[in-house]
Parts: sequence; C-alpha cells; structure tokens
Amino acid sequence: MSKARKVNLDFLEELRNETSPQMSQQISKRMKLAVQIDDVLISRGLTNQEFAFMMGKKPSEITRWLSGTHNFTTETLWEIERVLQIQLLTSSVPDKNIENNTEDLKTFIAEEVHKALVKYLGRRKLAI
Repeated sequence: MSKARKVNLDFLEELRNETSPQMSQQISKRMKLAVQIDDVLISRGLTNQEFAFMMGKKPSEITRWLSGTHNFTTETLWEIERVLQIQLLTSSVPDKNIENNTEDLKTFIAEEVHKALVKYLGRRKLAI
C-alpha cells in the first residue's frame, strides 16, 4: 500500500472516530432524503436544470441539495413536495396523489413550468 493511500485511510478512520452517532444518523438521513428526491427526478425524466427552473433555484443549488450534505428547511421540503407531488415529511400529506397517473403528472409538470416561466419573465401572460 502506498504511503499516500495509508495516510488517506488513516484520515478517514480519524473522521469516523470523531463523528458522533447522532451526527452519523443525521448524515444518513440527509443522504436518504437526497436519494429520494433524485430517484423521483430520474423516474419523471427531469434534469437538475429543469427541476431548478420549476423550483425557482439555480442548478448549482439543486446539485448541492442532491449531494446529501444540505440541511433543508421545512419550507424548502414543503415546496419540493408541492412541485414534485410527493411526500417527504411524514407530517405532511400531498394535496393530491398523481404519482401513478402519467397524464395528470405531465399536466401538472407543464403547469409548474408555466408558472416558473411566467415568474421568470416578469409575470407576463403566456399561452400554453
């Protein structure tokens, strides 16, 4: 084993030893949340850029969210739930479940993109 690799492994072991069980649990939950959001984006065929546009965010922020290290606010999670029509928080119930109905999902996504585009262009009326 090379010296560089051994030092790197020693460093990782030190980090593991310094991480409390609570911190490990929080990291694990953040990672699972990021994976859950990413899985929905993949299943719906949405890119990070498209999702960012729908959320009114920069793509770099979505990348940070999906890294699993971001500490979400409840407001952000509620907005993600609304835009993706999913349930992330156990205390919230989606307005309507369209996850399995492809046509409703396409209509919903088109409406969300329209809203985002109107907001982006300064509240101008657009024809769908």
